[in-house]
Amino acid sequence: MKKTIIAGASLLALAVAAPAFAQSNTSDIDQSGGNNNTAEVTQDGSGNDSDVDQIGNTNTATVTQDGTDGTAGILQTGNTNGATIEQTSIEGFADVIQNGNSNLANITQADASGDDTIGITPTGTDDPEARINQQGNSNDSSIDQTNVPGSFNLTADNIQNGDSNISTITQGANGPGFTGSLRAVVTQTNGADSLVTQTASGGAQNFQANVTQNDSISSVIQTGTASTGTNNPALRAVVDQTGGSDSKVNQTVGGVGGGDLFASVLQANGAKSTVNQTANGAASVTQDAFVDQDGANTSTITQTFTQAASKNFTATVFQRGDDNTSTVTQSDFVPGSVGSPDEMLTATVTQTGDGNTSDLIQLNKMATATITQSGNDNLSEATQNGATLTLTVEQTGEGNESDVLQGGITNLSDVFQAGIGAKSTITQAGRSNAIYIDQLVGSDGSSSTVTQTTMPSAAHTRNTARVTQSAADNISGVTQGGFNGLATVNQSGPGNDSTIAQIGTVAYGTGVVSNTATVTQSGEDNGSDVSQNGALNLATVEQSGSDNLAKVTQTGTGNESDILQTGMLNSATVTQSSNNNVSGIIQSGTGGSVTVTQGF
Repeated sequence: MKKTIIAGASLLALAVAAPAFAQSNTSDIDQSGGNNNTAEVTQDGSGNDSDVDQIGNTNTATVTQDGTDGTAGILQTGNTNGATIEQTSIEGFADVIQNGNSNLANITQADASGDDTIGITPTGTDDPEARINQQGNSNDSSIDQTNVPGSFNLTADNIQNGDSNISTITQGANGPGFTGSLRAVVTQTNGADSLVTQTASGGAQNFQANVTQNDSISSVIQTGTASTGTNNPALRAVVDQTGGSDSKVNQTVGGVGGGDLFASVLQANGAKSTVNQTANGAASVTQDAFVDQDGANTSTITQTFTQAASKNFTATVFQRGDDNTSTVTQSDFVPGSVGSPDEMLTATVTQTGDGNTSDLIQLNKMATATITQSGNDNLSEATQNGATLTLTVEQTGEGNESDVLQGGITNLSDVFQAGIGAKSTITQAGRSNAIYIDQLVGSDGSSSTVTQTTMPSAAHTRNTARVTQSAADNISGVTQGGFNGLATVNQSGPGNDSTIAQIGTVAYGTGVVSNTATVTQSGEDNGSDVSQNGALNLATVEQSGSDNLAKVTQTGTGNESDILQTGMLNSATVTQSSNNNVSGIIQSGTGGSVTVTQGF
């Protein structure tokens, strides 16, 4: 055992061959030209090697090594630097280089395993490995690595170039049976702050965290637990930040055979990102989160596996502009199985305007949502809970709102908003339904509400609603139940109001449409109300005048009603309560009133 303490201004080249130091340990200390430098080296075991170089003033270096092999090097150029290396290992390696003033670096490594087999650097050195390189002033760095029998591959690299950088890396590996590798690389320039904590247990493997940032703050925490099976944890987090951004990534793996989480964040200029990924279900694997932001935007992604066999969740967020907020939540819903797991949730959010907000929740399986906001101050709220669901929301105007609640099976919703202050609300259930809402330029202050309900036994309802609004202050409401309904609303004039309610009784597979309602309002301040309950009914309302009212009620089968209003202040009411009735009304004057009743 060797212990050397040197304090002074110009001691050069510590001699190590004296009889009192007959062991094979090697220590080389060079303090050149500076004053009040202090170096302390303690080595125990065989093959330890230590090199300390200090050139400035009032620098402090402490190296403590215990084990068969260890290599530690400290080079400090500047004043008032402090570096501490402690190794209890078989062939550990640590390197600290500080070139500025008032830098502080701490490396602590412990490896008690005799089974380490992978050499890293230098040649012939086994795990763990730690490097610190600080070049500016007042940098602060600490690396703490721990390993136990049966494990290997702790590697940490930290380079800080600038002033007031702080980086802390802590890696665990809690075996026995841990089979590989925690690696963390942090590169910071000018005032960045980074914390990476990685913890593993028996069977967990392949953690990796890369953080590159400039004047940003990042925190990456990855945790794996005891796991067996064909799929073992492989958590990866990559963060690249520039200009006052902040990223937090938290990944957790638990259970038997679960894992394979992934997160990537690229952001700049004041962006904030939070990614939380959890896999607690047995054999639940693969979560991907991608964030790309530039500007003072905020993104939050939460992905959770709690059930068995869940897999393949993907969330992608792209934001430009300022004050945009995106929240994506993905979670499995019911216990899965090998043949029918909760899987394949895909979310894509793109915000390129200012002040937009998107809140997306995806549950269950096989759902795809695409949210695009290129205007300003738009709001999109969407929830998907079903199977094989497709949602598209595009907002290019300003101050628009879209609210979608989508369930059922194989349903589709499509919303486009290009106006100002328009609102769209969708509630979708059933099976094989479709909703299309287009609020075009000029549809300022308009609103559209579409509701599609379900039927027992998950039958194919196959209802379709299409709403197009291109003028201001229009109101459209569509409700569809039963089977095979088709509702079409086109409002190109201002201030119109349309309501359609359909309950179809022709079941899926017949190849026919139960009820069809078409409302066209090209005038202004018109009102239309269509109600259909039955099969093979047809209602058409066309209003090109102003202040007209039309009401159609069909409760039988095979009825047809056609109303055309081109005048002003007209009123038409049609009631068909039996089968195969036909009614046609044309009103071109002013103040007319027509009532038609057909049936029992």
